[in-house]
Amino acid sequence: FESRFVSIFCFSTTQVVEAAVANSMLWLLVGCVLAVDVGCVWSVATPSETSEDARELGEALEAGDECRAGSSDSGQQSCGLSAVQLRGQRRSHLGTESGYEAAPAHKFGWMQSERCAGTELHELAFVVRPRSLAQLQEVALDRTNPCSPNYRKWLSRTEVSDLTRNEQGLLELRAHLRAHAPEAAILHASRDGDLLRVRAPVATWESLLSTEFFVYKHEEHNSTILRSHSYLLPGALKEHVSGVLQAINFEQFLPKTMPGIDLNTGSRDTQQPLFSAMSWDNFTELQASKGPSLVSPTKLHKIYNMPAVAERGSDLAKMQAKTSQVVFGTINEHWSPSDRTRFEEAFGIPQDNYVKQLSGQTEGFSMSGDAWCRQNGSDCNEANLDVQYMMAMSPWTQIGYWYDPSSDEHGFWTFLKDFMARFVDDDHPPQVISISYGMPEYLVSKSALVLFETLAMKLALQGTTILVASGDDGAACRLASTSECSGLQVLWPSSSHWVTSVGATVGPASGQPEVVCQSN
Repeated sequence: FESRFVSIFCFSTTQVVEAAVANSMLWLLVGCVLAVDVGCVWSVATPSETSEDARELGEALEAGDECRAGSSDSGQQSCGLSAVQLRGQRRSHLGTESGYEAAPAHKFGWMQSERCAGTELHELAFVVRPRSLAQLQEVALDRTNPCSPNYRKWLSRTEVSDLTRNEQGLLELRAHLRAHAPEAAILHASRDGDLLRVRAPVATWESLLSTEFFVYKHEEHNSTILRSHSYLLPGALKEHVSGVLQAINFEQFLPKTMPGIDLNTGSRDTQQPLFSAMSWDNFTELQASKGPSLVSPTKLHKIYNMPAVAERGSDLAKMQAKTSQVVFGTINEHWSPSDRTRFEEAFGIPQDNYVKQLSGQTEGFSMSGDAWCRQNGSDCNEANLDVQYMMAMSPWTQIGYWYDPSSDEHGFWTFLKDFMARFVDDDHPPQVISISYGMPEYLVSKSALVLFETLAMKLALQGTTILVASGDDGAACRLASTSECSGLQVLWPSSSHWVTSVGATVGPASGQPEVVCQSN
């Protein structure tokens, strides 16, 4: 049973040919975006600004729901305008002093059950403010501005830590917990003190954060979590803590089924049109099927006048070998070593490099496997594509595959926690991080958004480029295709100020003018 050119096909449909120059001066391609289908709506603290927009948004949020039912011609909820306003408000609240945060109004299948037992243990993570957010932003903008004399004069990890570590804030937080939550046990402090993970009885958190915790159940996925409706930081902590994770965030699961794919088993159904349209024995067959619009590494080099691959053993190849790039994968995505080899053979790509599994090897979920991909084709699309085209565009660069386990009730928290440990707390972060996944920005809590922005800035100051897919559905972000909501919404982390958002274009592969993809 021969391996298939599964991943090449992705470019014939989405044709992601947007290129970005990494800090290492290597051209990298990212494509075939997977965007998770989600619902709508969440609420946050009422804004303190006095502008008319803020007043109107505040009234909508006080009503408990951003989207108003029946406000569109189709009878769907319409949340376009307030979603845009909300995004602006949340952007302006990166340094908010309110200390209040509320859970999403729409909880994606999570149903509130009984109150938590006060003795039940629960872990929270306190997001500590950087010492000077304004200074951090100023320096990051200066070092990433091509017009600045300091452009690309990156800082060392120690210098970034000295700039951002809020030792006083961390001490105040620890002292407050000792005084007002003596039952709390500190589990872990991140290297720079950005995050303090603490476990304590629910009753302790309810008293400290002026809230109530409930058991929430997700029947379809047979999962339970402990969450509150909202929380309020103690006045003494507002100056030092920007928010709390694992208190109000609700994970949105992938649906159980998609056309042609069993997401429980990842089994390959050869009778489904999805797989008959995505499986070929070689590139010649694929090209004959898809015609002149098919994208390949050869076409990308020609269309964008990209430099030729450096000769083996040359000074340029040796310099590039000192740089590194990382592909992010999740939801059971595998990559096939033999398929990668055949891909490289077909296009004359050097095969000297190999893909390093950054995590999971010892935990028993190594995500590379020919046999798995042959039997479970649905699991070998996104990661296979990203690995192959990252190596095609920069074959001498060291490459790693960073995998987080499939989405569960702790998936988003796991992503943030691992992102910090894997890259931000590391002495030698990669030059490029590629993320082809996303979620609507309104699902990201204020605390999580603030934390990611801070972490991304710190990586930018060390010369790391984060490339993130912009999504499959344009400005509507798949909201227009759902029955729950319609309107405008961006994907996160593509919407972060500190990443390069990568979109799709069509046309050049078949000799036509380049057009940016859009979705109506």
